[in-house]
Amino acid sequence: MTFLRHLALCTALASASLLAHAADALPAALPAGTVTTAHALTAEDLEAWLDGLIPAALVTARTPGAVVAIVKDGQVLLEKGYGWADAEKHVPVDPKRTMFRPGSTSKLFTWTAVMQQVELGKLDLDVDVNRYLDFKVPVRNGHPLTLRHIMTQTSGFEEVIKDLVAFDQPVPPLRQVLVDDMPPLRADPGTTAGYSNYATALAGYIVQRVSGEPFEDYVERHIFKPLGMAHSTFRQPLPTALAPLMAQGYMEVRQPGHGFELVSMPPAGSLSATADDMAQFMIAHLQDGRYGDQRILQPATAQLMHTKATRLFPDLNGIALGFYQQDINGHRVVAHGGDLNYFHSDLALFIDDHVGVFLSVNAPGKEGMGEMLRVRLFDAFADRYFPRPGMPTPIDAATARAHAALIAGHWVNTRRADSTFLKLVDLLSPTKVTANADGTITAKVLLDPQTFVETAPFLWHEVDGHDQLQARVQDGKVVAWATSSLAFAWSYQSPGGLAAAGLQQAACAAAFAVVALAAAMWPIGAFVRRRLQVPRVESATLRSARRFADAGAVVLVVAIVAWVAFFAAVISTSYTGLDPLLHLAQSLAIVGFAGGALANAWLLVVQWRARLRRSTLAWTAIRVLAFAYLLAVAYGYNLLSLSGHY
Repeated sequence: MTFLRHLALCTALASASLLAHAADALPAALPAGTVTTAHALTAEDLEAWLDGLIPAALVTARTPGAVVAIVKDGQVLLEKGYGWADAEKHVPVDPKRTMFRPGSTSKLFTWTAVMQQVELGKLDLDVDVNRYLDFKVPVRNGHPLTLRHIMTQTSGFEEVIKDLVAFDQPVPPLRQVLVDDMPPLRADPGTTAGYSNYATALAGYIVQRVSGEPFEDYVERHIFKPLGMAHSTFRQPLPTALAPLMAQGYMEVRQPGHGFELVSMPPAGSLSATADDMAQFMIAHLQDGRYGDQRILQPATAQLMHTKATRLFPDLNGIALGFYQQDINGHRVVAHGGDLNYFHSDLALFIDDHVGVFLSVNAPGKEGMGEMLRVRLFDAFADRYFPRPGMPTPIDAATARAHAALIAGHWVNTRRADSTFLKLVDLLSPTKVTANADGTITAKVLLDPQTFVETAPFLWHEVDGHDQLQARVQDGKVVAWATSSLAFAWSYQSPGGLAAAGLQQAACAAAFAVVALAAAMWPIGAFVRRRLQVPRVESATLRSARRFADAGAVVLVVAIVAWVAFFAAVISTSYTGLDPLLHLAQSLAIVGFAGGALANAWLLVVQWRARLRRSTLAWTAIRVLAFAYLLAVAYGYNLLSLSGHY
């Protein structure tokens, strides 16, 4: 699912990758303004093209296997597997039998199920979801949460990642997860993009409630069966008959994963399916809900799902009902990608062209190149078969430089957690926009920097790429911005204060250096005095104050080490059962940050009363300021809480 590894890897903790660099074997995006002739989209041309690209890309990316399914005009145009489903046993990928994990692409089945219940009159997209639940979702500022908010990723929920993916342990009941791990609402529903797995799982539970069927049963009866998807399931672990068909997950070739990933919120991403089954699902949606003589949706309902419903930035892609826009080269595309730790997938429907593309790989690969293969393949596919006529003309250089200066700075993501320590993402890895001398801007929204040229006021196009970036301006200031490929999931806002100027990290580093020096001076000073036999002459009160202050410095350093160890464990592909380490880090933080600040303030008072040298007082005052600043940061980023939710 698109957020888990990237929230870790891209932000020093762990979020969905749609824009970064892919395997070098794939061609780069077309240069700006390029006009190309479309190739005929035939099975022969497509297979020859893919055979020349994907095997080399897999080798470069150190990714064992990939599977592709492309449909056109209600038929499978091409299905093909590349590489290994199991590299150790040399089991090749078979598009009809090898099961991959589409991750958050699973959500499209949940949204389809929701709309089936809308057709039956059992659900209304625009009423408070509490009407359908047996527990209470809070109402924020008088704005109740609706299914339309959930399907357009504007629920307002904070990010939550605890125990989302586990290994070798039972998956708890969906209701239990939803009740125990409910995140707070950080924004009024309907106002801000904030991709949420929790919200999708909530929608799946609502389907379960109103249909009277367990979610996994419902999808099998009402979607898989009519579409003939015999090798697909949301069940975890896999049913005995399907388990031998599952591709192995890897980090990269010769680095197998921990096993079958168990998703604690199944409607958000637990699907396992073959490419052939995914092709049938694509055909049904491209034919407005019809597959052969079966129908999973009425035409009007399917068309509603594919039509743009929410666009928070007027010139960027938005999101329809569940499908997000991925328009490219002037062609209307709705899509959904997905990531687990080992599997990375994308499904894209060229609605007006009656073409669908599905790709999945079974490893992120070297430097993430495997998981990025799907992005570059989609761009290259569109450029080959649906090329663009050209690019807009840049605006004048003076205006471009002025606007670049306005957007330059540090920004934070609206898909975040404000009430838990995950807020630390904003401190450790803010998104930086740089104004370049030529009037272009550069932003690193995920793994790789992108450079944009302004083509209309506060609207930029990616240089040698397909993405766009747009800013929202109020009173002559940029207050928010987003990119076309990510606007459905999140936008960027200014954090304010030192963080907006990019100085907070430096201030934290300087303060920590002072505390670390104080911690180191305690044993070093004691060792030197012992070797030189120089006694320390001081009152009992001063001795106690100094020892408490020095101990506070040591505990704070140990607390930060404990937090680093905890975050490192979260970033790993298996991070369940971390509550003891978390609570240790939290307890040490309270003692180190709060206790250390008080102890050093006490030491300064005692030294002042003892009329010690100015240099001694100055050093202690610096320590007090360092502790006070770090205490404020720890409080602001929720490091002093003992809560186990995140």
